[in-house]
Amino acid sequence: MHSRVLIWNLAVAGMVLLMTAAVPSVAPARQGTPLTGVEFVLPSLDYDVVYLADFLEVTTGKLASSIPKFSGEMRAIPSNAETTMIYLKLHAFIQLQGDATRNPLVDATTTPFPLSHSRVISARDFAEGGVSDIKIQTSFEYKDQRDRLEDYIKRFPTAPVGTYTFVLEAYPKNSNTLIGSATKEINIRNASPDEVVVSLIDPQPGAVLSTLIPTFSWSSPNADVTLLVYEKLPIHRTPQEATTGIPHLKIDLAGVSTYTYPVTGARRLENGKTYVWLVRTKVKTNRGAVERDSELRVFRLQMGDERVQQLERFLNALGGNAAGTLSTLENMGWIPRGDITLDGKRLTKEELNRLLTDLGARNVQLQVRVE
Repeated sequence: MHSRVLIWNLAVAGMVLLMTAAVPSVAPARQGTPLTGVEFVLPSLDYDVVYLADFLEVTTGKLASSIPKFSGEMRAIPSNAETTMIYLKLHAFIQLQGDATRNPLVDATTTPFPLSHSRVISARDFAEGGVSDIKIQTSFEYKDQRDRLEDYIKRFPTAPVGTYTFVLEAYPKNSNTLIGSATKEINIRNASPDEVVVSLIDPQPGAVLSTLIPTFSWSSPNADVTLLVYEKLPIHRTPQEATTGIPHLKIDLAGVSTYTYPVTGARRLENGKTYVWLVRTKVKTNRGAVERDSELRVFRLQMGDERVQQLERFLNALGGNAAGTLSTLENMGWIPRGDITLDGKRLTKEELNRLLTDLGARNVQLQVRVE
């Protein structure tokens, strides 16, 4: 791999990335109207992951001659200015994850070229062997940063996590008078979609809730998520099967990590039923969005007998065989109901609480079986 060429072309790809727009209609030029400025139109670039192979010929390190969806534009100011020879300067900076400050990567200057009204720029303008009249005339790479990036690119197919800053400057031919500039930051948040993990906090696995409007909480590296809640029917052998149906709740949320089930929801939760919930987020890449789901969690609503809830909390706290058996039964759709008895005697709430407290304090080893 021609790594130095690849590093340079990575910076050039950034310049192509930061300029994209449709060509506007402009008035015909009038000879004699001087060019006073150059406007760069910048897109809103927001990616979690960028695949380098879409911008570079990885085997040669050369900029790809065709980059999907990316083209750029420069606009003359005023729009009817006479055709003028200008050149560009490019400055690229990187601030990889863990860096305290941004560091220079590449400085470059193009050959002079004509600007009339507006001009589209695409990857082919900078590709080696291209037919464009825009060419890189001089360039300088900062070795320490080049080596860091070069080492990473040899090992991974995506751009390293960090902030990439690109500065474009326009100058008239044979002049150092700045007539236009643009700065764009591209924040790469993940090295791979698999890095994005959504963690569920509450309700806990197998929780028994005494409210029809439970509050869900989670942790997600991405601010935009979708909360989904499904009913788990007796025919569903696993939580995964429950999620093949129509969700009771599907709501897109942004910038929050908790949500309470709406009282006025189209499908209300019901006492005695079992539900599955998850949180989904999307990883934005230059190849499209990739969905990432959290684990699936099961909870049940039981508004009635507090003794049943006491027993379930106790078994869940024991862990091991007790909690595992209870979880298996609930995932099968089993709903505990009826009286709790000891030696044939029905236990009151207070008696059950004393019994469970005593068993917990004495660290009694219990065996749980299903009959």
